[in-house]
Amino acid sequence: MQNQNTRICFIINPAADRHRSAKNAEWLRQEASKLWKNHEIVIADKRDSLSGLARKKSKEFDVIVACGGDGTISQIVNGLAKTSGTLGVLPIGSGNDFVKSIGLKKSLTECLKVLHQNHTTKIDLIRYEGDIQGWCVNTIGIGIDGWANFYAHQTSWLKGRITYYYGALKAILKFHGSEMQIKSHNDEEKNNFLMITACNGKWEGGSFLVAPDADLQDGELDILTVKKVPQLLLLAYLLRFRWGPAKWMKGVEKSRTTNLEISSAVPLAVHRDGEHLGTDIRKLKLTVEKNSLNVIVPEDY
Repeated sequence: MQNQNTRICFIINPAADRHRSAKNAEWLRQEASKLWKNHEIVIADKRDSLSGLARKKSKEFDVIVACGGDGTISQIVNGLAKTSGTLGVLPIGSGNDFVKSIGLKKSLTECLKVLHQNHTTKIDLIRYEGDIQGWCVNTIGIGIDGWANFYAHQTSWLKGRITYYYGALKAILKFHGSEMQIKSHNDEEKNNFLMITACNGKWEGGSFLVAPDADLQDGELDILTVKKVPQLLLLAYLLRFRWGPAKWMKGVEKSRTTNLEISSAVPLAVHRDGEHLGTDIRKLKLTVEKNSLNVIVPEDY
C-alpha cells in the first residue's frame, strides 16, 4: 500500500553499470522528494561493504533499495538476510536478471512507482556454506558457469550481453570439467561435470534462461547440470540457452531439490548472482531458506 511516511533508503553502487550508475543520483533526488517524506540516498564509497551498509541502514529505514545490477542486489541481500528489512530494487546496472523474475522489467520511472506502491511479498533465498558462505537470491554457478562470469568481468573492451557470451566462450575452451560428487535429499551421483547451476530465479548472464520453471517462492532449487561433452557440442548449446535447456541436449539434466552438497576433485570457479566468489572452491552446501526475504514487487506479480 502507498505510504508517504515509509522510511526508505536508496543505496547506489557507483561501480554498477561499469561505473555509470551514479549519473542517476540527481534524477533520483528530485523524484524521491516528491514521493517520500523520510528518505535518504547514499552513494556508496568504493571502500564500503554494501552488505554492511545495508544491514546498518535496515535499523533506521523500513525499505532498503538496491540501485544497481544483480551484483548490487546480491550484496544488499547479504546485508538484509536474517533481518526484518524489506528489499526494493532500482535496476541501473548492466546485469538485470533478478528483476525479470519478479516482473520488474520496467523503466526507472515505473520502478520508482512500484516502490511507492509498496506491495510486498516474501521470496526464498539460497544459503551456501563450505569453502565460502553467504546468501544468494538468483543463481549460483559452478564450473564453466563460474569461469564464464570470471572472464566476462575481466574484460573492459566489451559491453552488454556480448560480454557474457565472450566469457562463456572462453570458459568452454579453457575448462575441461572435474570429477564431482553431488548429493541432494533424494539422490547422489559421482561424475565428470562441466557445470552445475543452482537456481532460485530463471535467468542469468543477461539472456540465458537457465531455469525456465524456477519459482522464487516454491521452496526448491532448480538444478541444471552439464556432464562432460565434446566442446563443439557445448558451443552449440551456448546459443540455444537463450531459450533454456532442451531435451535433445546430451549430458544436460534438470532436477529439483531443497538442498545440494557438492565436492570437487579440483578447485572450481564459482559466482553468486554474477558476483565472482573465487577460483579455488571445492566444497559447497546449498540450502533453500523459504520465505526468508521481504521484497517490493509489482502489484500484478
